[in-house]
Amino acid sequence: MSSCVSGCTIRGMHAPDCDGTTTDPSGQLVECRGCLPRPAEDGRCLCPWCVGRLTATVAGLPGLVDHLLLMAEPSVSSPSGHTDAGSSGSRPGEGMLYPSALVAVDDLHAVVATWAGEVAAERGIVSPPSGLSRWTVPDADGEAEPIGPAEPGSTAALVEWLAPHLEWITAQPWAGDMLADLATATARALARWPMAEPDRRVTDVRCPHCGCLSLVVSPPATAGASTTVRCSLPACGRVLGEEDWQHTRATALARAQATTAGAAS
Repeated sequence: MSSCVSGCTIRGMHAPDCDGTTTDPSGQLVECRGCLPRPAEDGRCLCPWCVGRLTATVAGLPGLVDHLLLMAEPSVSSPSGHTDAGSSGSRPGEGMLYPSALVAVDDLHAVVATWAGEVAAERGIVSPPSGLSRWTVPDADGEAEPIGPAEPGSTAALVEWLAPHLEWITAQPWAGDMLADLATATARALARWPMAEPDRRVTDVRCPHCGCLSLVVSPPATAGASTTVRCSLPACGRVLGEEDWQHTRATALARAQATTAGAAS
């Protein structure tokens, strides 16, 4: 069985040659918390946890972009848009020309557009419309790179194009690189501009795949966006669509009512 190409490991499990220590980014010797590679799913290059992360990250991009666009809107107290607490060191006037939240939108869109182009090239299919993106000036070879969305709904349109290819993507050796790029850009944006409503752990409905009380609901960031429901256990990582989530809740409710009725009789 092959290992997950994202490089994720199983916490508390160690490779046969591990001596219980590892080196942190600063070069210090620290305790190893787990170095045994997590196995990939059959027919895929990612483990179930990373498949779930990739699916949830891509699905959440339109809502995140809408949230960032809202943060970039000027207000009386912040003429250059909403800023994070750590932005006081930016140069005066810089943000008034282009709010930093819009820079994050451009970064996210550019990552999605670049990977969408990679998918189209490898699958031999038509790329997403070039009009969805703003591009750099072509170089001497006529090549240009995406630098941001052409209009507010462009990132959502790219995600809509990309979503049907996710299953194929998880079977590619570069799936871990795509996940790392998207997850890093998303985490960077959320660290500066957190969503207003936090994730909610479900305590009365079990994951239909692993049977554990481990589901987490991520509310939609904006009106019209979708709720994301996923299993928080790394060994599972299952992501439920809206229909699957409603069916799972209805099934759990029916079982609870049947149990109550049985106890009463």
